[in-house]
Amino acid sequence: MKERATPPDPIVVKRLRRITVEEERLRREKIALLRRELVKHRDAARRIEQELRSLGDPEATRNAGWINWSAVYADLPARFSSREVAAIAGVRPAHVASVLHAWKNQGRVAATGKRGQHKKVTRRDAGGRE
Repeated sequence: MKERATPPDPIVVKRLRRITVEEERLRREKIALLRRELVKHRDAARRIEQELRSLGDPEATRNAGWINWSAVYADLPARFSSREVAAIAGVRPAHVASVLHAWKNQGRVAATGKRGQHKKVTRRDAGGRE
């Protein structure tokens, strides 16, 4: 029976490990840098799309696609109107009404008593919820 040859011992090259570690560190840094740039560009594009929708650009409204409602909520002031939500999101009032209803059920917003006026619910208002 033929004997199998044992694999040769790995060749140890001085400083190769240090270079490999450095390459990995640079790769991680490059990924982090590119992610930060991507976030900046996405935010800029989102602001431009919102501005176009608020100006009533039909193409921007048609191409709006999925709306990040968490980002819309974050952009709202403490007290806001349904119209402000519609302007930021660039959607029709009926859509805003359904989103506000969901936010009310989640305890994120509350009506202020004035028609179409809402406020963000803080932890103090919600008794610890948010």
